[in-house]
Amino acid sequence: EPRRSTKPGPRNAAPPTKRPVVRPSTPREEYDPETGEVRPIGGAAVITSPAGAALPMTPAAALAAGKADDRIKGRITVHPAGYGFVQVDGGETVFVPAKYRGTSLDGDRVAVDTWPGVRGTEGRVSEVLARGRARLTGILRRAGRHMYLEPDDPRIAADYGRVGVDDAQHGKDGDAIVIEITRYPDAARRELAGKLLKVLGDPEDPRTEIEKILACAVIPLEFPEEALAQAKRTAQEVGPNDLADRIDLRDRRFATIDPETARDFDDALCIEDGPHGGPRVWVAVADVSHYVRWGDALDRESTIRGVSVYLPDRVIPMLPHELSSQICSLLPLVDRCAMVVRLDFTPDGDLADVGHAAAVIKSKARLDYPGVAAALGGDFRGRREEYRPWADELERLNALAQVLRKKRQARGALELELSEPKVVLDADDPRLVRDVVKAKGDPAVKQAYQLVEEFMIAANEAVGSFFRKRGATAIWRVHAPPAPDRVKLLAEMLAAYGIAVDVEAAVTPLGMKAVLDQILEKPGAAALSFLVLRTLTQAIWDVVPIGHFGLASGDYLHFTSPIRRYPDLLVHRLLKFLLHREGLPSGGGYSKPSPPTETLSELARNASTQERRAMEAEREAVAMYRAYLMRDQVGEEFEGVVSAVTSFGAFVEIEEPYVEGLIKLDSLGSEPWVHDAIHMRLTGQRTGRTIELGDKVKVEVNNVSVLRRRIDFTLLATSSTTRKQPRATVPPPKLQTPESADRIGLSRRKKTGREVERAARGQVERGAAPRRGAAA
Repeated sequence: EPRRSTKPGPRNAAPPTKRPVVRPSTPREEYDPETGEVRPIGGAAVITSPAGAALPMTPAAALAAGKADDRIKGRITVHPAGYGFVQVDGGETVFVPAKYRGTSLDGDRVAVDTWPGVRGTEGRVSEVLARGRARLTGILRRAGRHMYLEPDDPRIAADYGRVGVDDAQHGKDGDAIVIEITRYPDAARRELAGKLLKVLGDPEDPRTEIEKILACAVIPLEFPEEALAQAKRTAQEVGPNDLADRIDLRDRRFATIDPETARDFDDALCIEDGPHGGPRVWVAVADVSHYVRWGDALDRESTIRGVSVYLPDRVIPMLPHELSSQICSLLPLVDRCAMVVRLDFTPDGDLADVGHAAAVIKSKARLDYPGVAAALGGDFRGRREEYRPWADELERLNALAQVLRKKRQARGALELELSEPKVVLDADDPRLVRDVVKAKGDPAVKQAYQLVEEFMIAANEAVGSFFRKRGATAIWRVHAPPAPDRVKLLAEMLAAYGIAVDVEAAVTPLGMKAVLDQILEKPGAAALSFLVLRTLTQAIWDVVPIGHFGLASGDYLHFTSPIRRYPDLLVHRLLKFLLHREGLPSGGGYSKPSPPTETLSELARNASTQERRAMEAEREAVAMYRAYLMRDQVGEEFEGVVSAVTSFGAFVEIEEPYVEGLIKLDSLGSEPWVHDAIHMRLTGQRTGRTIELGDKVKVEVNNVSVLRRRIDFTLLATSSTTRKQPRATVPPPKLQTPESADRIGLSRRKKTGREVERAARGQVERGAAPRRGAAA
């Protein structure tokens, strides 16, 4: 996809009008971004002077003239065609032709030499600084006495179709396996090899794909014996010694509000009359730090995991079950140690006073979001009757939450209209995917989520303010403002939709909120909101309190989820030390100063890395299940909306089921198409037909690859034309995955019989035992 690169030339390079422009863009060959071909030019590059005259230049001189930096570093992403893109530290993207990748693999951290290219900065990998992957998955094959891996990842398979496997006596031909890489390619030996790490299950089982995702992400599944032993030694009831140095709030009406399938309960809420004319809200959070201390076995394992990982079919917890779902979890009707924040409000919803303390509580109810949504709507039918005693408190919490939300919006807090997919698995057989829907798709349920969210944000800010006022070190949740050049690019893109962006103002929360307010009034708001998301930086944990751009907050940290996030546990420990120093109830155990700032900074960086690892695994798992659901839909037609436009095609989002697939350019027939990155449009050069962001389209599923997490569509019609789009011919088998080739053939042969088959399958399902609910 070389045409995606629209970046400017290298940093510190003189403008083209002041010095010759290098042509071609690579030292010894000319790369054609339109055809993907690399053509030799006989050892001498050709450049043009500002006046247009041709001048000779040697390849070495051309490279030197175009260089901006000898040691530009970043992480390389490789395309199956062989070329790659290096995301340079600081934001620039460098295109690397296949010939100049050296021995780098997808995900490696590399150093690159750069020069000005035809359509942006291009480069050559000069050194692999760190390998990005330690494991590979695929199918084990036998060739005589030798065993090798057929890699799943096309980016590896394109370079190394066979990866040697040592110590594979426990595997057999055709097994899905995980290997640990033991030999990486180098200048002397371009070979990749590894040793068998694990034999997985049935290649047709989606759980096998989940195992692959977890293995490649190096997410630990089992706890070490030392950590398990500590967990088993931990008392499962709150005893008299645990009550020391705590306030007793067991008489308060606390309740937890979580998803229906939740098993760990980090936080609970209680609302009552306050001393300043408005309500008092107690936010209680599980006191994990009471059971997990600096440097013990559970603490060491928590630093490795960083966060809990939530996949559609399972949870990989940061802490063992004995803590995450038992003694630390705020279960109903049992005593639990907690850290509490007291929030006293005025009648107008302004915060008048705050308190912090270690406490003991007894939650009175375990509520869930759909139940809260029903109660707020006055629906107490069936099991919702148990919510009736909580109706008044829920109404008061909801009314105050809406006031707090309006105040956050007034200061510039951003709210992106983006939907997340939720995979619905069969309650009895997790191999069966029932559906993929929009999470929080019900507005009433979304309101219930927002109710809890507002008080979690308020508690996090209250704890952050406690640290800031004392000048104390903390682990902050920081979100830097967007880079000015990215805001300028966003302004160019949104201008095509009549959205004005004040570039200077948009680097402030209020300025960016003004952009989002305009987007909400446009068709296709979700797709346009995604452009804003791409413009923003990624939030991380750090010891430097630069503020949180997205929340328009200067005092934001994470305090409310210590069961599933290590930085929250760190904040609890740091808070306890300050409370102890000031003679406030701290729960004991943290009278000594915290580790030095350098240590805390390293812990924050590590947790940020583990969070990204978890997020990538979670996204890939959802993508896999989306493809798995659609594998039986080849040949079926759907209506959708164009959600993104790229140089290689257009992505289309379908509402039911909630999946996304790609219309590839080569599926649009022989007509050349031009990609307009600014206006997010594809235009047919002969007919003038267009495919634009937000277009309503009709598509047919033509190819599904579970292995590659990909759904391919054929375009049938768009909202921008009244005539039928020409169908493309079926791609040749060599361009299909084996699984999809079989499905395409089946679809063509038995399309009319599929409805009968589906009806019969539905009768079987209707005659089965009632479902107990879907895991998500």
